[in-house]
Amino acid sequence: MPLRPLHVVWFKRDLRIDDHAPLTLAAQGGPVLPLYILEPELWRQPDVSGRHFAFLAECLVLLDRQLSRLGQPLVVRTGEAVDVLEAIRAQYGIAGLWSHEETGNGWTFERDKTVERWARANGIEGTELPQNGVVRRLPTRNGWAARWERTMARPSRRGLWSVLATIIS
Repeated sequence: MPLRPLHVVWFKRDLRIDDHAPLTLAAQGGPVLPLYILEPELWRQPDVSGRHFAFLAECLVLLDRQLSRLGQPLVVRTGEAVDVLEAIRAQYGIAGLWSHEETGNGWTFERDKTVERWARANGIEGTELPQNGVVRRLPTRNGWAARWERTMARPSRRGLWSVLATIIS
């Protein structure tokens, strides 16, 4: 019997399971592959350092422990995001790609647009959920404040990880 395609949850900066909407929603769709991509080009950017990497390593260990308790450890791959995702797609199939919108530097924004084009070209539904008041891809800042107020007024998704635990196990 062939495996069902995976819902890949791409962890970027939000390295936690509590109140992680992409993880919760992906788990409601089917088998989940929690993924962190260690991107060498990201670590060549001028706004990252060894201290950032040390903190990242600590966070990934904790995230792996939390996910392992739910039955699926964190998968860490090294490479360019599209190459890593394509390898997963070719081997397992990807039903959906889930992540938080990252509010990083220009390099991460361009990377995310490249991944979005790749997903679209491969018929993969990509879902990037906002996690803060920053609104990406606005053609103009007109109306930004009202949109920010609406975003900040939304209720927290805290507690949804218990739904995730039920679905994964």
